[in-house]
Amino acid sequence: MKTPIIKAIAITSASLFLGCLFNYCFWRQIPGLSFPVFVLAVIAVLVTLSSGLRNALSRPALWLFVPLGFFSAMVAFRASPPLILLDLLASLMLLLLIARLGTGGRLTSFNLMTYAKLPLLPLRFLAPLGRTLTEVLALRGFYKNQPLAARVVKGIILAIPVLLVFLLLFASADLIFQKYLMQLFNIHINSITVFRTIIILFVAAAFTGAYAFIFGTTPEPAAATPADSRFNFGQVESSILLGSVNVLFFLFILVQLAYLFGGTSNISAQGFTYAEYARKGFFELIAVAVIAFAMLWAADRTVTKTSRGHARPFQLLSAALIAQVLLIMVSAFKRLYLYEQAYGFTALRLYSHMFVVFLAVIFVLLLIKILRNWAEHTFVFPAFIAAVLFLAGLNLFNPDAFIARQNLDRFHQTGKLDGAYLGSLSPDARFEINEALGATTGQTHADIEAALQASALPIEHSKNWQSWNYSRTRPQ
Repeated sequence: MKTPIIKAIAITSASLFLGCLFNYCFWRQIPGLSFPVFVLAVIAVLVTLSSGLRNALSRPALWLFVPLGFFSAMVAFRASPPLILLDLLASLMLLLLIARLGTGGRLTSFNLMTYAKLPLLPLRFLAPLGRTLTEVLALRGFYKNQPLAARVVKGIILAIPVLLVFLLLFASADLIFQKYLMQLFNIHINSITVFRTIIILFVAAAFTGAYAFIFGTTPEPAAATPADSRFNFGQVESSILLGSVNVLFFLFILVQLAYLFGGTSNISAQGFTYAEYARKGFFELIAVAVIAFAMLWAADRTVTKTSRGHARPFQLLSAALIAQVLLIMVSAFKRLYLYEQAYGFTALRLYSHMFVVFLAVIFVLLLIKILRNWAEHTFVFPAFIAAVLFLAGLNLFNPDAFIARQNLDRFHQTGKLDGAYLGSLSPDARFEINEALGATTGQTHADIEAALQASALPIEHSKNWQSWNYSRTRPQ
């Protein structure tokens, strides 16, 4: 286990196991016996890696296993919530202390500031985490005589986690896509599955960084060459990654075209009503768009370029992906619109609508950057201008007044109005709120008045010049 790539693979594999075990031990569970079991697994992995990497732990770190075992066991023994909390914190601090000591160092040499800085130690795991993941993706030392095979494997390794994340988000966003996926793989996917998967990956990344910090997976500088000292993302890898993501996005868009934009008959044939199918998945699809942007941004920065800029395959695949992301954002926009028609407007829903439009503009700028091989600063400046105009437009648009008007229109059509929410809007919507007070009676009218009183500025502040505001002081 002396080569950096073997070390990196061993650490990431063991950390992924701990991520899965963490999910199994603590998801919707009160800490009890599961906690010492998990701590024991963390210690076992640490000792195993130490033996396999032939990098012995320091004696002080080994001695700390004793109090760590005791405090973690007490979580399963005592029932006092404050005491359990203290045992959990003590165990966490001991784990950090073991990581700090690692394969060297003396506990007796630590001063007060050393202990005070201990909670910040995970920040030092970030650089080793990045180096370890880079080592795994670079596959340095493998396929020495088969560079194409190495790049294909790297592309597949890159594509698998990306596809998994997109698959989970799509399945959570779209009931029919989820149904097809469940039939294909015989699994149940929802927002909880997505969240649990994210937890597994986060915990795995945390332990990868911690173990890499302890054992130091970075190769010696003297042995590294310029070509080997950084992650090389070539055309083959980018084609596999972007190509596979394009295929997945295309399949999802086919479902959208057939069902979300294809009418109610196709949806009812799948056992869903149009309402329950359409009013779900907005935020998952926005997450898809944001992750896709981050992926394209990273690829644009790291992919190998020709003397004239990006190669044509990369440009075509990126353009296809951006076009599909824009279609997915149209789907998200329509889903949120249908939700608003059913339940009314809120600030979160309106701002989310606006964010979709802004994000679409940013994607168009990114497409131009890739096709025209813009320098990064050439892209960033118009993106900055777009952000400034977006925020200025929001101020001129007066979101609260718009929300109030839309909800009043919906009230006149359906008789439904959330008076408590309407009354909680800012004075920017004062005229619309007064109109609502004149148009409503009974409980709805009382809800508006109660919300207005609850959100009113206290008298002692309303008369201060420091608190002057046009919307609060204009005539009713």
